[in-house]
Order: sequence, then structure tokens, then C-alpha cells
Amino acid sequence: MPFYHNNILCVTRTELAQCGVSPAYVNRALSGQRKGEVYCWEHHKQGKTVYIHYHSLKAEYRETIKDVFCGGAEPELWIRQQDEQKVQATFESLTDQITSLVTSDPAEIRELTESKLFTPTEIHQIARAAGWLRLINEINVKRARKAGFNSINDFRSQAFKRCLNEQTTNPPLVKFKKGLITNERTLVKNAVDYRQQGIKALIHAGVGNVNREKADTLTHAKLLELASAPVKYSWEDVALIYNTWAVSNGKTELTTSTVKQYLNIPKIKKVWFYARHGKLAADNVIQPLINRDKPSFPDALWSLDGTTMQLYYRDADGKIKSDLYTYFVTDANSGAVIGHSIAFAETSGMVDAALRNAITIHGYKPYQMQYDNSSANVSVAVRNLMSNMSRVHFPCEPYKGRSKYVEGIIGHFQQRVLRYFEHFKGGNITATSLNSKANPELLAKFKKNPELLPTQDQIIADFELAIRSWNNRGEKRDNYGRFVGPSKIDKYTNTPHELRQKVNYFDRISLFMVEQRELYTYGAEGIKIEIDGLKHKFIVPDPDTVGDFIFSNENFGRKFTVKLDRDTPELVALYRGGVFIDFAYNKEKYAACVADMKQNPGSNAKRVMFKAKQEIWGQQHSLKELEKQMNILGELKATGTDGLGWWDSPKIVTNSREAVLEDVANGIDDGLTDRQRRILKIGK
Repeated sequence: MPFYHNNILCVTRTELAQCGVSPAYVNRALSGQRKGEVYCWEHHKQGKTVYIHYHSLKAEYRETIKDVFCGGAEPELWIRQQDEQKVQATFESLTDQITSLVTSDPAEIRELTESKLFTPTEIHQIARAAGWLRLINEINVKRARKAGFNSINDFRSQAFKRCLNEQTTNPPLVKFKKGLITNERTLVKNAVDYRQQGIKALIHAGVGNVNREKADTLTHAKLLELASAPVKYSWEDVALIYNTWAVSNGKTELTTSTVKQYLNIPKIKKVWFYARHGKLAADNVIQPLINRDKPSFPDALWSLDGTTMQLYYRDADGKIKSDLYTYFVTDANSGAVIGHSIAFAETSGMVDAALRNAITIHGYKPYQMQYDNSSANVSVAVRNLMSNMSRVHFPCEPYKGRSKYVEGIIGHFQQRVLRYFEHFKGGNITATSLNSKANPELLAKFKKNPELLPTQDQIIADFELAIRSWNNRGEKRDNYGRFVGPSKIDKYTNTPHELRQKVNYFDRISLFMVEQRELYTYGAEGIKIEIDGLKHKFIVPDPDTVGDFIFSNENFGRKFTVKLDRDTPELVALYRGGVFIDFAYNKEKYAACVADMKQNPGSNAKRVMFKAKQEIWGQQHSLKELEKQMNILGELKATGTDGLGWWDSPKIVTNSREAVLEDVANGIDDGLTDRQRRILKIGK
């Protein structure tokens, strides 16, 4: 490869040979150069090595050398890059040694431990931060250059980079007084403070306020005991009880403001806050929140919840009421209310009605559903319904409204739409903003004049109007208050996605066929189920739709798993062992008196057919089957076949059977054999 020798860019015979130039030709060319025969092979010699001058070579040789050794670059530039890489490698080797020079001082670790202000992890983080500051103070210009750095600034720059890396690891290896140090200048300033103050330069003034001279270990424990009491002493009472104790125990008295300031230090507050307020309340106040992206497409997540309607109305007796309950089905992507139902209490039927409303109006089913653990949502029927409708469904963490998208949607719906009705109650009772509360003087007007309130039917219509208004609102508002962008319902209905599932007619039927908990026995009247106080009898009808004789003949007394739609209980689906068997329908009723028969002649014809089939599938069927088995035992001739026809019976037997059939047709005989008559006498 090209290199400089005596400040001349040179190559050797070896490099030329690697470029495809034969050694013999090079020798002849060099000899010709020395004899003055050629002038393109300038060279000089040192010892036994011949250094051929690169720039004296012909262009074709120079191009070959550039391609083979320099990657197509000019040799001067390539050599400069190689030198820079060597310098950088050497520099990195030097800077990698910086981290190994950082050490923690055992005396400082002991001092931090005895202060009882920090956890063991924090103690070692602060001690290592002190090690970095100590190293920066110890390395001066002379030592930096001796270590291989060009200047003290180069050393500090590299020290800062490695210190920053240790600050951003998880967990951090170092901890400074005011958090993350993000520039070299601040790091050097901290080093100056450390040189003057020692380890105290790394302890924030607010840590352990009361400066720990006032709050020693025993004082700390006493204050935590009082703050954590479930009876929730006021700060004034905490100070009073503590100071009474302090006087009798020789401790320093503390003012109320000092006690309050000390106990509200974040790290200390977390200790007593849970015991004072309980886990659920404390989690909602001080636990960090997970940042979640909004679902990426409509129907990715349906969020469900029920709440009071928050509208006053006048009942039939003229009394003021606000007892209506509404259940919301919302789409978390668009924020649209895509289904709802209204009732006087949150029941499983109300959840079913809201989901049915969403499916009926929009015709899509969700990928996932979320809800709370209310009794209506966790009933077996509703859980089975949700399993039919979605791929994934599970309740949110209890008592954490922030985990449900529907909570925010309902809150905004109430405050941005419902509040504009004069008979609005005011929304969440825990709201602190006056804008979230109803005007008491306005409500007083309705109390004096109930006739001004709408009726129940009118507020239901108002509520439907409010939902349409909410769904038609744009995503944002411009500077003039006008809505801009697609409306919530437009975004829901007009956003295509490969994972959205449109339901067809048969899906709509099967979605709400919910598996029942108990097994049902198929009896003489089919399967009997009580639905919403009404008793239903379901049968699997014969092909002629008269009775269920064929299915009953095979399945009488068997138990089935039943799936049904309680909203439209015209049919149920029967399963055994998870395998679909058949659909069963409401059993048909026939007229019981002549007057009713005249009103529906077709019904009378079916009744006659039913009676006839009772005869066929009753005793007659039993006798025929039993006689067949008796004949198998010996009356018929064994022929080696499975047949029971004339072809494998003696002629005398066939003639006798035909004679009996003629006698029956003529009314001479009853058609029964002696065995059949004996069977009928069994038990008599």
C-alpha cells in the first residue's frame, strides 16, 4: 500500500506485484530509469529496499494502485484517513480508561449511611457521583497530557460523556443533587462545589428537611406514626400530639409548617400516604400512569359502562324523578357512542340491549371489549355474549376509572352536551369545577314548578338527540369555535381496516345466542325453559312440521346444552358435548274448543295429523319394533342375510301374512298376532 518515505509518496516492488506487474518487468524498468532510457520509474534506495515514487508512474499504474489499495481514493487522502483512524483508536483506548479511574470513598458512603436520609441504592449512586467530581478536580493539564489527551478540555469532554452514560442507565449508576447533568459546564461547576463543600454538595437542601438535625431517627418514626393514622389527624393535630410527646422525651419541638413540609417530602409522603388513605385511593393519586396510544382503528376496542342519565323529569304523578339509568357502548378510536340502552337499573338485560343496539345500527362487531366488574357485566349470560361478539374481552382493574376509555367519553358527553339541557343534574358529584355543577337557582325553579320539567318520554327523546349531537361533533375546533375535521360518527363508519368485521344476517342471529349454565332434558313436551317470567316449550319438529316424533324417538330423556337469544326466544340451539345437534322451536299450540277451530281451520287439520302420528309413533311403533326383535330370536328362517322380506321367508309364512293383511283391510281382524296380544296383556 502507498506510504511516505523521506516525505515522498512511494510504493515497493511488493505492492506493484500485487497490482499484477511482474517483478522482472519492474527490474528492467528500474534499470532503464538508472541508465536514462526511461523517465517514469523514479526511485530511491535505502538498504536493500527500493522505494518507487508513486507520482512518477504512468497513469495506468497509478489507477491500478488506487483501486487495489485505496478503494479508488487518492493515496494522500487514504493515508490521512488511516492515520486519523489510528489516532481515534488510541484516543478511545485512553478514554475507556477514564471510567476505571472513578472510585467511591468509603468515608463518604459511611457518612451517607449514618444520615439515614437515603436508601442503599441512593447512597452508592451519590458516592459514585462524588467519585466523578473528585476525578475532574484531580486531573489537571499536566496529568491530562501525560495520560495522552491533547488538553484538559479533551479530558473533561470525554469524562462528561461517560458520566452522562452512567446517569441514563436503568437504574442510574450516579445521582446528582439537581437531577440529570446534561452539559459539561454544569458538571465542572458541580466539581468546584464538591471541592469546597465535600459530599454535602451532592445533597439537596430539601432532602430530609428539618435538616435531620431536627428530625432524628426517633422523631422521624413518631411523625410517620401520626401521619399514617387511619383516623387522619390534621396537620395541626399532628404537630400538637408530636410536640406533647417531644417535651416529655427531650426532643426539639417543631412548628406545624415544619411538620407539614417534612411529611410532604415525596419520598416520605409515599410511606404514610397508603396507611392513611388506603391502597386504592393512594394508587389513584401517587402511582405513575401508563401512557397508552389510542386504538388504531374503529372497532379495535369497545369500551362499556353504565351510569345515571343525569336528567330530571316529571313522572305520571307530577313528581320530580331522576332514576333513569343508561348503558353506553363507545368506540375508543373515534370516541363515538355507537350503542346505548335505557332502564331503571343496570342489569344484564340492559347490557344485552346496548350491545344489540350497536350491532343493529352499525353492523360491526369489536375486536376487543373492556368493561368493569359490575354484577351486570360479570353475569354468565353477558360473559358468553361478549365471547360470541369479540376475540378478546376482560374487565378493567377495579376502582380505576382512568383505565377505561368510556369514563372520559361519558364525562365529556355530559359536560359538553347534556349540560345544555336546563334539567341537567350536574354530572359527577365529585367534580370540583363550578362549570361541572348545575345552577341551584335554575333547579329551584323546577322544584317550585314541576310542570316545567319534561316527561319521561320527552327526556328519553332529549337523550337520543344528545347522543346524535355528540356523535356529529368534529374532532377539534378552530379559533372561531367552529368544529373542524370529520365527526366522530363519520370517522367510525367511514374508516376502513382489514381487521374490522362486518356482520351478516346469520351472524346477527348467532351473536346473541348465549349458552345457558344448566343442562336441559328433552322430555315429552320438548325442552322447557322460563324466559323473563314466561314458560317456553321448544321442540325439534318433524319435516312435516307436525310434532317432534322423530327427534323425540331418538333423544327422549337426553340432556342438552342450550343456546338462546332471550330477546327473541322463538328458537334455541341444542348442543351435546360441544357439537351442534339441531335448532328447536316454540312448540305449536292447537285450538281447544270448536269455536276456536272454526276461526283457524288449518290448525284443526294439523291437530288431526298430530293425533294420527301419536298412534303411529306410540304403541304401534313399540309393538312393531318389539315383534321384529322377537322374530330375530327364532321365528324367521336364518338365511345369512339381514333382510326380513318375502325372499328369505317360507312361502306358507308369506301367504299367511298376506291373508292377515287382507282380513285387516276388510275389518275382519285387528291385525295383531298372538304374541302382540300377549305383550299387551303384560302387567294387566
